[in-house]
Amino acid sequence: VWPLSSTLMSGAAKKIVGVAVQDKRTLQMSLTSVYGLGRYLAKTVCSKLGINPKTRIKDLHPTTLQLVTKTVESEYTVNTDLRDEQKSDILRLVNMQCYRGIRHQQGLPVRGQRTSTNGKTAKKIAKRREMLLGLKFSQKKRKTDFVQKK
Repeated sequence: VWPLSSTLMSGAAKKIVGVAVQDKRTLQMSLTSVYGLGRYLAKTVCSKLGINPKTRIKDLHPTTLQLVTKTVESEYTVNTDLRDEQKSDILRLVNMQCYRGIRHQQGLPVRGQRTSTNGKTAKKIAKRREMLLGLKFSQKKRKTDFVQKK
């Protein structure tokens, strides 16, 4: 957890989809702090609601923030729902024992990248995936995974 500024720790901290946002930030940039929303989707949400994306959070009415929250929650998969969805997708691949599932299990690159000289990033991502998603897989390469069963 990062240290929060004094403006966020006060009782008047404003929230969008359960994420505390700073008053001085624009609506578009504040929406990008929600897990699963980038700049493009944040701008799309603003245009759907007819709000200027450059509007500061402190200038928005609380009912407008509630409208933004309802819109994001109803139209997009964000925060814990998105994390749960990603976790179940990875577990499905691992349980199927398909190639991608095995690569996830071993902590190796999944999308065809070379591993003879690189692959350090994929191993770092595997460690991070263990922390974020609560998944723990073996790092060892097992020969039995590739042997065809009779």
